Amino acid sequence: MSAVPGLVTSRPKVVLLGMMTPMPVAGVVWQNLHYLLGLERLGFEAYYVETHARTPSMLMSDPGEDSAALAAEFIAGVMRRFGLAGRWAFRALHDDGRCFGMSAGELDTLYRDAALLINLHGGTRPLPELAAGDRLVYLETDPVQLQLELAGGLAETVEFLAPHAAFFTFGENWGSPECPLPVSERFRFLPTRQPVVLDLWPDRSGQPADLFTTIGNWRQSWREVTFKGERLSWSKDQEFRRYLDLPARTGRGFELALSSFEPADERLLAGHGWRVRDALEVSREIDPYRDYIGASRGEFTVAKEQNVRLRTGWFSDRSATYLASGRPVITQDTGFGRVLPTGTGLLAFATPEEAVEAVARVDADYGRHAAEARRIAREHFSHEVVLGEMLEALGLAPRRGREARRAAPFPLETPIQPVSRRPTTLPRQTLEAARAAPLSVHGEAPALGPGSASIVVVTYDGLAFNRLCLESVLAHTEGDFELIVVDNRSSDGTRDYLARLADSDARVRVLLNARNHGFAPACNQGLALARGEHLVLLNNDTMVPPEWLGALLGHLRDPEVGLVGPVTNRIGNEAEIETRYRSWGEFLEFARIWSREHAGRWLETRVPAMFCLAMRAETFRRLGPLDERYEVGLLEDDDYADRAREAGYELRCAEDSVVHHFGEASFGALVAGGEYGRILRTNQQRYAEKWGREWEPYSRRPNPRYEREVAQLREAVSEAVPAGATVLVISRGDETLLQLGGRRAQHFPQGADGGWSGHHPADSAEAVSHLEALRAGGAAYLVVPPTYRWWLEHYEGLREHLDSRYRAVRFDERAGTVYELSGGRR
Repeated sequence: MSAVPGLVTSRPKVVLLGMMTPMPVAGVVWQNLHYLLGLERLGFEAYYVETHARTPSMLMSDPGEDSAALAAEFIAGVMRRFGLAGRWAFRALHDDGRCFGMSAGELDTLYRDAALLINLHGGTRPLPELAAGDRLVYLETDPVQLQLELAGGLAETVEFLAPHAAFFTFGENWGSPECPLPVSERFRFLPTRQPVVLDLWPDRSGQPADLFTTIGNWRQSWREVTFKGERLSWSKDQEFRRYLDLPARTGRGFELALSSFEPADERLLAGHGWRVRDALEVSREIDPYRDYIGASRGEFTVAKEQNVRLRTGWFSDRSATYLASGRPVITQDTGFGRVLPTGTGLLAFATPEEAVEAVARVDADYGRHAAEARRIAREHFSHEVVLGEMLEALGLAPRRGREARRAAPFPLETPIQPVSRRPTTLPRQTLEAARAAPLSVHGEAPALGPGSASIVVVTYDGLAFNRLCLESVLAHTEGDFELIVVDNRSSDGTRDYLARLADSDARVRVLLNARNHGFAPACNQGLALARGEHLVLLNNDTMVPPEWLGALLGHLRDPEVGLVGPVTNRIGNEAEIETRYRSWGEFLEFARIWSREHAGRWLETRVPAMFCLAMRAETFRRLGPLDERYEVGLLEDDDYADRAREAGYELRCAEDSVVHHFGEASFGALVAGGEYGRILRTNQQRYAEKWGREWEPYSRRPNPRYEREVAQLREAVSEAVPAGATVLVISRGDETLLQLGGRRAQHFPQGADGGWSGHHPADSAEAVSHLEALRAGGAAYLVVPPTYRWWLEHYEGLREHLDSRYRAVRFDERAGTVYELSGGRR
């Protein structure tokens, strides 16, 4: 049986049948994501499928548009962001039946192989291919109508439910004496509620805010039901009207982000002190939606009359995310107090007087209520709790051990692009993911026989980087290996973490230095301890995907190959490839596809950089240790590559192994004070003295995106700069940037010979001084290519100097900025 591309056969597959595209708003997207990502966290492979006949009209701006393609594009964007690209399908049953994402054949295979198919909302017809195998689960999120249809014996409803094997409902009180809805004798429904992946919702409990808010529809005039002769409404506006005086009675600010309302409704609410805004302003994208909830004081909301009067115990998936954000929830009572703790953090009301009292109680001790809100979310709504109970009821116990951890040592949505550089600064969500990651657990020491590897990592502070690197190595490295960590006197908690990691995982060995020996000496310490057949030097600011090491070591089977390194997103030589991933999950998907498409391929390189370098132990014994004259670091990898080349070895860049590199996690902090430049200049001199030649900048592989940027830059310069003018171009020695069609282009910064200086300025003062010296020598323009736009953020003094003294004659996000240096303020 052929496998769907990307499937890891050791993990059970679960299919979520969803309805995002008919209602492509943030709340619906988040609801689906919590199931998908929660299942992933519990060790399952989650897939998202839409195979319904509903037209995704909200995505269409013109009736003539290809609605199916728009729906597929929407799903692809959501799944790609969270590392699930390739794990989705959209079948356009509303149109021509086309299958997007996975092919029809792959989808049929997935249906046959899946351990579970979850029909979320019951919005997907139980087609024969879905119901086969007795694994289709009905998950109802809005009770009442279905229960009454079953009580009335509606044949269509019975026929719809019959192919399902198990049933769950958000009506957690159904079947209890408190809820008068008739119980079905044929279909046994189990209670459940919305799961929440808590680390997706930052805890804001320590950050008080002003407005109570909610997001939802004001008027929904359909789905009324009749129970015992009484009409019960589905529309929330009827319930809200009972609480119109709440702002006046409490003195508090309340805001409703609403859809489905009329100008008269807005005037009514505003006349009673309510703020009103369009719900789509905060619901078009998932990030503003989350930010809006997190910036609220708490939620005040009502429930539909059906749930209130019939005491179903229903609880809102949106309210669960308010709780997860550490925001108290004050909501109309549906009987959920039978299964959830109320009174602090979560407060139920049935009358206007109780609502006023609830607001007063939250205001009287906001911190306690906010902290309790987060605790309730953790203990009652976390994906471990909600999905764990559901899976156990279905006979699929969550995989909580190593197998689950290897699937995702960090949340797939963890961003792995720095928010700034020099120093390299990680997003808060990334720091939280690193801090929350459980220690790797492995009780069996490695044998370190034939084919084994010793991986050496040097650390010096950077606890978050260290955890991201080491936990990814331990989770994603196959075979017989040891991980040797040499710490250069860290003082930020790294040493405590390493001690705990070594106790937890028998493959880890730690050497704690009493002082900072520098990079090369620490590497030599680790290599001297190594017992594997292969040796790997790995920077602490890297993250590795599955199968990274096996691909690297495969190249070392050729005895002619001495050193080999992977491709990466950031290194500055031929190993750097164009990437567009942003999150950990996107990187894993990128690495999987890239490695598969480049299997067995390699290119010869001048310097395999030591951010990740592999060799045989016998090669190391022949070449000897790293040259420690380079002290703290920089150029020791150039030196070692030259030694290997002189010994007759081939140096490779393995195209089929990908490693993520944050870059400059340690050295980036030395740039602003000038220390980085001093170290580089000193080591360039040491290199020249040893080898009798100047150090040469690295070459790069052709990069289509970079080539487009260069072409756009040349076009901008041709329009803004007269022929024959002398132009300074910020660069790192790339000669292609100086080919500007008849302009006299020079590197900035530059050395005495006019070539690139080999380093960046130590600070803004040095940059400004150098610029003015070159301007006095005839330079008339300064070009800032898009690749070097970070200069204007890092060297703030240079930016202020340029903006106050000179005119930007061209500014373009794609082409860069051109400053005229002849004088005249902007």
